[in-house]
Amino acid sequence: MRPATLRSRLVLGFALVTVPLVVLLIWNNLYATRVVHSQVAQSNQSLLTMYVNDMDKALEEIENYLYKTAEQDDSLIALGQNAKGSWAYYLAQTHTMNDLFFNTNYYDAADLLFAYGAASDNLLLAPQTSVSYARKLLVQDTLRRLLSEADGNRPSFSGWNVVELDGAFALVRIVDTGYRSYIGAWVDLNRLMEPFHRLTRDGGGQAVLSDGLGRLLSQSDGPLSGETPQALPAIPASGQSGQDKAVYNIVKLDQRYLLIGKTSRNAGLHLSLLLPERRVLEGLPYFRVLTYLVPVVAAGLLAVYLIFLQRAIVKPIVGLIRGMRRIRSGDLTARLEDNRLVEFVAINETFNGMATQIAHLKIDIYEEQIRTQKAELRALQAQIHPHFFMNSLNIVYHLAQTRSYDIIQRMALHLVRYFRYATRTQMPSITIKDEMAHINDYLSIQKFRFPEALIFDFAVDPALASFALPPLTVQPLVENAMVHGFSFKGGEAYRIVVRVYAAREGTEEAVCIEVADNGKGLAEGQAAALEEMAAAASPTDGHVGLWNIVRRCRLFYKTNVKLRFVDGEPRGVIARLTLPVQSSVQEGIALDSGAYRG
Repeated sequence: MRPATLRSRLVLGFALVTVPLVVLLIWNNLYATRVVHSQVAQSNQSLLTMYVNDMDKALEEIENYLYKTAEQDDSLIALGQNAKGSWAYYLAQTHTMNDLFFNTNYYDAADLLFAYGAASDNLLLAPQTSVSYARKLLVQDTLRRLLSEADGNRPSFSGWNVVELDGAFALVRIVDTGYRSYIGAWVDLNRLMEPFHRLTRDGGGQAVLSDGLGRLLSQSDGPLSGETPQALPAIPASGQSGQDKAVYNIVKLDQRYLLIGKTSRNAGLHLSLLLPERRVLEGLPYFRVLTYLVPVVAAGLLAVYLIFLQRAIVKPIVGLIRGMRRIRSGDLTARLEDNRLVEFVAINETFNGMATQIAHLKIDIYEEQIRTQKAELRALQAQIHPHFFMNSLNIVYHLAQTRSYDIIQRMALHLVRYFRYATRTQMPSITIKDEMAHINDYLSIQKFRFPEALIFDFAVDPALASFALPPLTVQPLVENAMVHGFSFKGGEAYRIVVRVYAAREGTEEAVCIEVADNGKGLAEGQAAALEEMAAAASPTDGHVGLWNIVRRCRLFYKTNVKLRFVDGEPRGVIARLTLPVQSSVQEGIALDSGAYRG
């Protein structure tokens, strides 16, 4: 699990404070909106209930009149019994027409009252004065079509029925007398809704009538003015008033509307009221805008807060962590920048002072180690490898017995050069050219010991001949190859090749020195063990020479160096020393070189 950071904890703390406040504010806004919706819905529900009750009362009175007339009016009954043209039929027709016109004054909700005699196929109409003649003719044709096949058992004669005429809708109620005569009423729904339209027009809403199928039965100016009669089913079902509060829905047409409804108990019609939510919430828009603005402001404040924390707290702490990591990696030049906060000023001063003290202490330790190393190196160089020296003298003795004076001279010359180079203890650095010449002397002496069993070669980039390195850096690797890798199998000579070439380590230029042989090679895992011992902080028992090479080079170049061991092809070992490229030899503490004692 990834550990938490200071930045994440600060952001989390800010969020724990602001998020509940924002959520509470949003919830409060939603709650206030619901309360206003409920109050407005309840208020308008009362208006709807009052109007629907008035409409039901008017329809009920008309229906009562129709039933009473159908049962008690002898003229209406005679209209269906007497033949057309007879005196009785004439009297029945006259009396029925007078009665219809007389009652239109009492039942003004009906656009017209009508009577029909099936025997004579005669339709009598008594329209209101507001009904035009053209409209009367259209209604007459529609009623004649409904009554032409008069049958009291048909659905058209049971209750109020919705009839469509020329794109408008009306309610028709037909009552059968049982004597082949009928009486009925025609109620135009648009005229029935006119009083309610006048009440809602100023509020920007719209009142509509719909049937049980959701068809829109009345038209007016409003959000549904251009809708077809089949558009209403897309509107969610309206709520019904409960005991405590009105049920409502929010619908979206050209804008959001509050939808309230009430169903007629007589005609099966549904009266819906659409109120613009914007008008309903006239007192809340600014509060709602503020509510929605608060999260944006909170996000902005969070960004400013994070920037402030980044500059004031997080950045100094990150700098402190980086400084500590640099100190841990060995870079004692790491220092913290100045800060304005008193707490960080104290931290920075303490850190910088500790880094300076550590640097001075480490330099003192290095100097003491160098002085100790100098003494050890002088003692090692003073010993001049007795074993190697004795072997060399033994070779000279045998050559003298054979009177090989020319070989003795060359042998002596190589010995002089070798021991002169090995005893130079005050030289801080030498060139690749000098180191290769010393190795050539060493291998030439070994060649006199094993004339048929040893072959050596050099491959040095001429451009690197003047490259500076500590004395006796490469010679211990060659000596290590002779001591531990020498092999003479199957008549194949033991071969040592020393290569010096330029390379690249990542983005940095470097110099690679390789000592390759075709000898015994290394056991599995031995290469990694040698590399680990060479890179250790202090020498271990055995292979002190490898550790000495890496340590002296690190002190000389003041940076890391690499010593790697890989298997040769087809056998043997390749020891590769990688040194950094520098423009000039750094003048520092003079180090005495030491011979390898692996």
